[in-house]
Amino acid sequence: MKRAVVCGIVCAVLSLYGDSVAHSQHKRGTVSHDFVVWAHSDIQPRYEFEKKQYVNAVHDVKKLFPVISVAIVAGDIPQFTNLPKVFLWFLEVRKSARVEKWLEIAGNHDWRDIEHYKQLVNPLLNYSYEYGNLLFLCMSNEKYGRRTWISDATFAWWAHHVKTNQDKIIVTVTHGALQGSGLPASLFERLTIERSERFAQVLKNYRVDIWISAHSHFPGWLPDMHVVNTDLGNTIFIDVGAIRADYITNSESRFLLFKDGSSQMLLRYRDHTRGMFIDGGGYLLSLSKKFNKGKRETQRIGSL
Repeated sequence: MKRAVVCGIVCAVLSLYGDSVAHSQHKRGTVSHDFVVWAHSDIQPRYEFEKKQYVNAVHDVKKLFPVISVAIVAGDIPQFTNLPKVFLWFLEVRKSARVEKWLEIAGNHDWRDIEHYKQLVNPLLNYSYEYGNLLFLCMSNEKYGRRTWISDATFAWWAHHVKTNQDKIIVTVTHGALQGSGLPASLFERLTIERSERFAQVLKNYRVDIWISAHSHFPGWLPDMHVVNTDLGNTIFIDVGAIRADYITNSESRFLLFKDGSSQMLLRYRDHTRGMFIDGGGYLLSLSKKFNKGKRETQRIGSL
């Protein structure tokens, strides 16, 4: 089914869905920042003009910020063909981006050639990255298939880090959305994580501040493309859309702006096709604790 039709269905369903998933209204506003996270996904060029969309997005980001602290690629770099060449092209294009740290996970399309993905892009499917008191827990798809499949061993690794790092601002990154999150994508089984209830049970008892997912290609103008779910520990769920323009969507990504010493984060929606923000000034969201930038930087493989 084409995503244009899917988006229409989502809008209709959401009009009925209403408040069945608890979420808060988000304040709009501005905040100074000194730590920038650029979250994007689903690059998937099929033609040369779609490659130019990513090149243009990188140039657009360079105009916005002097440096990006962390860039998250939440899966699906290639589409169907010439996958090793697309991985190499991606790595070449991103060289021009002023990014201090890249965090990639593998999505369902990356699994079409997972060995070259691990060889060329990132040998780790699941890993953590820590900067100051920000802890990123990155979990790739672990087998081929449209739904996101995460093993029990990786779930146990994630749960252990969540339970033992409650003094940190935890950011989880997956390709598919968590079922029950309240995001539009969570209403469609094929766009979600299998056995999401494992993660939901942990979220009810332990705080995860932010959960970033992708895979949907849904546009930022849809309602509830980010939600604060009070039933799941006030986790902020964010769908980053797709950086490839598709049917009725433009090239989009998200920015998470943190300020040292502040317990608030500013979320921005960027339309790279038009070179403008599409969020009315951004969304000011509360974190469980103040961001402490510090100087500590650590990356670990995903195992207990």
